[in-house]
Amino acid sequence: MSKVHTLKDIEDRGAVGSTKVNIPPGRQLGSIRESELEIALRSSIKMTSDLANDCKDLQDLCLKQKKDLVLVQADANKKISQLNMANTRLKSSEQKSHTEFDVERANYSAEIKSLKSNIKTLKREATLAQKASSANKAQILSLETKIRELEGKLVDLELEQVLHDSNVKGGVVEESVQMPKLPDWLHDNLRSIVCE
Repeated sequence: MSKVHTLKDIEDRGAVGSTKVNIPPGRQLGSIRESELEIALRSSIKMTSDLANDCKDLQDLCLKQKKDLVLVQADANKKISQLNMANTRLKSSEQKSHTEFDVERANYSAEIKSLKSNIKTLKREATLAQKASSANKAQILSLETKIRELEGKLVDLELEQVLHDSNVKGGVVEESVQMPKLPDWLHDNLRSIVCE
């Protein structure tokens, strides 16, 4: 198999564009083939240059995206930190709220127990007051009865005094007539009927 030479190899040997060096037969390239290879070479060089430029552009883009990613990550970390702080505040607030609620509930429970105790005490006092009131009513009735008895005795004494005064004025001195003594339990209205 014959060796394939590039244009550079051919130029280095002086075969292209020079007549000084003789290239052995079979190694010379025709002008059409030479121009095809030159076009292919230029196309290849341009393609390589374009690929190198594209690669550089892609590397620049990748570097820019890395920088953007670092910024996005830093921003995300900052937001995560803020969210963690907010979450901590919320938990603290929730715990404080629960604590305040528990304290408030305990206060209300204590107040309810106190009020229930006061109600029981007041009910006992009301019951005792009713009993005392009943006892007082009985005592009042007893005292009213005694007052009536004493009023009856007073009326009897006044009658005796009037009789005695009328006997003395009339000049008649008679033996004092004694009124029959009525039982104490007899009511004043009955006493007036019986004494007539």
